[in-house]
Amino acid sequence: MSSKIWVWRKVPGIIGRCNDIIYSCPILPSSQDVLLYFGGDVQDIQENMEQHADSKKYIEWSLQNTAQILSINFPKKHILVIRPSRIYVTRNAMFSCFDNFVPSNEYGVPLFAPTHDALKHIQELVKSSLDHIKTCYADEDPTHFSIEKTKLTLMGFSKGCVVLNQLLHEFHYYQNKPKSDIGINNFIKLIESMWWLDGGHAGSKNTWITETSILESFAKLKIDVHVHVTPYQVQDTYRPWICQEEIQFCNILQSMEIPVKRTLHFSDKPRSLKNHFNVLKAIRNYAQ
Repeated sequence: MSSKIWVWRKVPGIIGRCNDIIYSCPILPSSQDVLLYFGGDVQDIQENMEQHADSKKYIEWSLQNTAQILSINFPKKHILVIRPSRIYVTRNAMFSCFDNFVPSNEYGVPLFAPTHDALKHIQELVKSSLDHIKTCYADEDPTHFSIEKTKLTLMGFSKGCVVLNQLLHEFHYYQNKPKSDIGINNFIKLIESMWWLDGGHAGSKNTWITETSILESFAKLKIDVHVHVTPYQVQDTYRPWICQEEIQFCNILQSMEIPVKRTLHFSDKPRSLKNHFNVLKAIRNYAQ
């Protein structure tokens, strides 16, 4: 069981921003459900990973292969894997930098802002992607692929969780904006669920959002929250804040009566990068 994979270059979002997108079509009969995935460090398109001494060891988790994995996990969804606009390459590593969504330093460590127009950029990327999808389904009614009918799932893995965290800031920003932005508010209503998969980055704080006011705004949206973690991140004794922040994030939302679906995977196994990546397959049993 597999899905055809497309690589779309420089898909336009808001003015001045574009992202490469890896698209995987649904395995089961097409729906209006779209999953947007933001990946971790190391992950890139396959040909780039093959040219890097360290990253080529993780070809199994290339963005194309990840799109295929997600299609198997979510066979009714259109999969959009969003490639970071900048990848900082060193001799020993490749760092994903999602500058189009969140202000970041050289290594992609987030510098969260009340707004960075991440929501508007995602909205335009989805619109552009739906235009691409129409060409893949030329025989179908083009009105089938309208953004108003789309149900969105947003998923971040490892570094990619910084995008989801920036969106939390922006939900808060738009709820407290003196003049309501109807276009963005209607777009936010399309988001059904958000998945945080073993979030982490090279910074020393803000791996998870713990500000009560921001989480209060998020809770009002009634978006389904899925948290999947492994010992690689939450049992790292050198970065204890990751575990502490993750517990706070879940506890605060649960205190607001948001039923966070939280799972610790591979708890009986030692910390390993392999199982960090394997969470991408482990979520299959929890897919909707």
